[in-house]
Amino acid sequence: MNERSDNVSQPAGIAATEPSRALWLYAALALVGSLVTGLLLVLDPRELAGEPLWLKPTKFFLSSAIAALTIDWVVRRSGLRSRRLEACRVIIAWGFGLEMLIICGQAARGVRSHFNLSTPIDAGLFTVMGLVITGVVVAMAVAVVTASGGASRLSRVERNAARWGIGIFVAAAFLGNLMVRATPSQAARALETGGPGLRGSHFVGSEEGLTRTMPATGWSRDSGDLRVPHFVGMHAMQALLLLALLLRKLGMAMDDSRTAWRMTATGVGLGLLWALTLAQALAGRSLLDPGPWWLGLLLVMGGLVGTVVSLLKAPRRKVEAA
Repeated sequence: MNERSDNVSQPAGIAATEPSRALWLYAALALVGSLVTGLLLVLDPRELAGEPLWLKPTKFFLSSAIAALTIDWVVRRSGLRSRRLEACRVIIAWGFGLEMLIICGQAARGVRSHFNLSTPIDAGLFTVMGLVITGVVVAMAVAVVTASGGASRLSRVERNAARWGIGIFVAAAFLGNLMVRATPSQAARALETGGPGLRGSHFVGSEEGLTRTMPATGWSRDSGDLRVPHFVGMHAMQALLLLALLLRKLGMAMDDSRTAWRMTATGVGLGLLWALTLAQALAGRSLLDPGPWWLGLLLVMGGLVGTVVSLLKAPRRKVEAA
């Protein structure tokens, strides 16, 4: 029977669709790229904005490779094929590739890739990055929503994990809009020089180069840092899907309604954790010194642990006697 290629179809007799060549090629190149930039971390002593010059490219290579493979896993597990899904995966791969090309190119020049409006070229590249990553986020959302639709072979637990994960991911992705606001010192400098220079910061309540940071992450130890909720949201989907994969490996009933609701509760808990870390950062509080936010964080973390434990005690699949 011929099927229209623009409609989502579910091929019979297979457990998963074929891997996306575009996403796997990007992930492989990103892994190689992370090894190269990781080596440059050792060989190149230069610093930028208070951190090693090649730290950001290394982190972005790794995180984008993980995101690409996560999307491919969801689509393949769904058993669905469509032009829409294939187009989304190609957009994600090329978008990440272009984003990393700009980030590495700017690092090689010894200038910032983000928040940099110092020259027309820098401003143009920053604008392109914003447009590209918006397209990537939309493509990821469309891919996951499509792959977790009614015809999907994903279990109820996996669908809930994917949907809550991508929802938190999209919210965290557009958190970048809060980072591009000029800080008071940047606004004053722009008035003095007559040019925008830098506009935006990860920090709330402190200036780059004037705050102590944590090793590896570069997060502020003295003030709010919007990269904390950004990190929580960016990797919520991986956390939920890894939990779903663990439940499947343990033989849980993946279509049981109670188990599915517990996965939903876990997603809600991660969403609350993201919201609390965002509120804490906007209040100018460091992750290491949450101040009045510690009680909320403690309650949410306790709730998350409780839901995960309840999932691990969920009903298991019935095994029929031979």
